[in-house]
Amino acid sequence: MSYLLQHLTFLEQRMRTIRHLPSAFEYYAAKQMTLFHKIPFYVYQDISPVQKQRFGFPLQDKGVDLADEHFTHIAQVKYYGHGKMIHYGALSTFLGTPILVGKRNLPMTLIRTRHSVLHPELQNIVDRRDITDFKLCSTEFLGEML
Repeated sequence: MSYLLQHLTFLEQRMRTIRHLPSAFEYYAAKQMTLFHKIPFYVYQDISPVQKQRFGFPLQDKGVDLADEHFTHIAQVKYYGHGKMIHYGALSTFLGTPILVGKRNLPMTLIRTRHSVLHPELQNIVDRRDITDFKLCSTEFLGEML
């Protein structure tokens, strides 16, 4: 079994064992990013402190929910209900991460439920392509949880 397939299996197992939906959605998001980019993405809490330090990232949560294996791409995951608006404040710490770690051009992705809504300030950030907006279907996610 390939390393990527093993990683996907791990993410699926973790997703199915967590009952807190926003936390399980992080594993679903990591799975989708892994499939999309063809490289492993990890939930931040599963990354060892040694690995975080090696790449100059903080040990404590600073808004990063996912990172690829070499910390060359980070993501914030938001599991919001239908029509709920995501405001700038919900991403402000995450948006400061490139400055914190000294990687100003670090690719960043917001992963959210498709039916959530971005506040106009965040939509401007997406429109400028400062961050990628990656929408996932919560119905598909809930179907995979079964």
